[in-house]
Amino acid sequence: MVPAPSSTGASSDASSTDASSDASSTDAPPTGSRSRDRALASLLYRLDLHRRLAEQRSPLGTADGRLLWLMSDRRPRTLREISSALGLEQSTVNRQVNAAIDAGLLRRFAEAGRPARLIEPTAAGIEAFENATALALGAYDDALATLGDESGAFLELLERFVGAYGEAVRAE
Repeated sequence: MVPAPSSTGASSDASSTDASSDASSTDAPPTGSRSRDRALASLLYRLDLHRRLAEQRSPLGTADGRLLWLMSDRRPRTLREISSALGLEQSTVNRQVNAAIDAGLLRRFAEAGRPARLIEPTAAGIEAFENATALALGAYDDALATLGDESGAFLELLERFVGAYGEAVRAE
């Protein structure tokens, strides 16, 4: 596992505390753009830790949550369509769908004139998704509320950042 970067560029890994506590001129915090990049990396790392904790506490597992998010429009799909939409191998999706069917979250059925069987959420699946989503959105709402009137500007900036970051990583 890669240690969490701190805003100063030092590792938060406990094994590195001895080395980082002996500050020298070469251990000085980076300046300018590099410092900003490291601060951002640290914040995104912390956000990811919080996001994973929220996922672990969710009443739905990660796979079930992603399947039900996709299927929340209640439109039946084939395994191939689900696989394509989630960017996963069809064998992986098949295992996840079977587990969700066994849990009563999805159902598989045949439709006349279609060779592939279709999958759709059950009423219990939609209810589980709505409950899990309400918990997640409640946490987002609580965090946004701390920003007060600045929450709208934050969301606009975050949307711009996510779009620009996506373009940057796709260009590499």
